[in-house]
Amino acid sequence: MKTPPANLSWFAETLTEVVEEISDAWSDAGQSAESREAPPELLQEALQQLIEVLRMAEWNADARQRQEPTRNADAVDVSELGEYGLKMLTELSQVSYELKLQEVSEKLDLLALSLALWVIRQEGDLHSIGLVVNGLARVANSTEDTFELERLFHTTGEIMDAVQPTEMGQTTLASTREPWQLLLLNQAIVATRAHLPRLMEVAFANIVEKIPEAAAGFFHEGMEQIKLQGYPDPVCQVIERYHHQYSSAKILH
Repeated sequence: MKTPPANLSWFAETLTEVVEEISDAWSDAGQSAESREAPPELLQEALQQLIEVLRMAEWNADARQRQEPTRNADAVDVSELGEYGLKMLTELSQVSYELKLQEVSEKLDLLALSLALWVIRQEGDLHSIGLVVNGLARVANSTEDTFELERLFHTTGEIMDAVQPTEMGQTTLASTREPWQLLLLNQAIVATRAHLPRLMEVAFANIVEKIPEAAAGFFHEGMEQIKLQGYPDPVCQVIERYHHQYSSAKILH
């Protein structure tokens, strides 16, 4: 599985397929407009309208680069539109979960990642990244290719750079980590699975700096994985060094 494209045409086509699957299952389950969840067709209609606005924003951005007149003078907040789209995808994901549509849920995670990457390409910011983190994890778990993993590492960095500081200011217990914290941990796992010490150094340092309360546990787990995975020596050396430096005993004392 590769990272989905930051492409509105791909997004619109895949979204249509996904909503059709959800709608069929919704009808088979006997759901109605009075149900707690919004009918999939209503969410699809809202998302299709959103796509048209995003296309206009993309066209205007290209026109400005070419120093050509834009189609309208209204400023479009790409970040706000992206947040709106991600929230609707989250609603669809909840519906698909309740209908037990596992494959559809996976597709929605990839749609969220595609939309997030599009927002970033348009120099927007991100807020709700729960599905985006899921999408990145799905891509990571489906590949062993070093090149793809390295590219995913940098894509994860792009996502992190676009997350608003207010979102990253939240702290919580390890069992209920915020999506941005999972993003940092997953990036370190990707770097380790790619067997690239230079990327591991970057990711491990980010964990120590931004979620120090998770450092000891993460590096302890890394030591356990050394026994199971048979990592190359350079990879083991990085894990061992961080584990020694940030073990629970050292943090407590």
